[in-house]
Amino acid sequence: MNARQRPCLLALVTAGVLAVSGCGGSSKGNSTQTSGTGSSASSTASPTTTTAAPTASSSPTGHTVSLSAGGVTATLHASTHQPKVERPWPVRFTVDRGGSPAAASVSYEYLFAGQVVARRSHYTFTGHFSDVFKWPAGAVGYPLTFRAVIVAGATTINLDYPVQVST
Repeated sequence: MNARQRPCLLALVTAGVLAVSGCGGSSKGNSTQTSGTGSSASSTASPTTTTAAPTASSSPTGHTVSLSAGGVTATLHASTHQPKVERPWPVRFTVDRGGSPAAASVSYEYLFAGQVVARRSHYTFTGHFSDVFKWPAGAVGYPLTFRAVIVAGATTINLDYPVQVST
């Protein structure tokens, strides 16, 4: 990170720029928002963590990121890489284990220059989950990465989705 980026990063964190609002909702099953970032399940097996880079997109339009690890497949669908400030930005998630809906949780992290600058929300669901939130004006112009941290049992999958918020 260069000297010019450092004050921007500090401003993003201290000004609460990434205080993104979301409502969360599950399209199937029940959804619960909880505080904290701990896993909702424990296991004696070794945990598996995998990060999907932006090149892991499986959609011709680049609006889907999907990754499998430990028998779990997690998919993020978003409407655009250029969300508009204060306009709804819908995202949805699908998580399955062997083709069947899996109990999972999702938490959001926001990265700037590869560093986590904010963490928001923690929802539990089974199979499918949808959320809509709005990006704040302070995020305009910064190359950010929206990371969905999916936890299903002992498996953690990080789905990274680059965004550039505009007016």
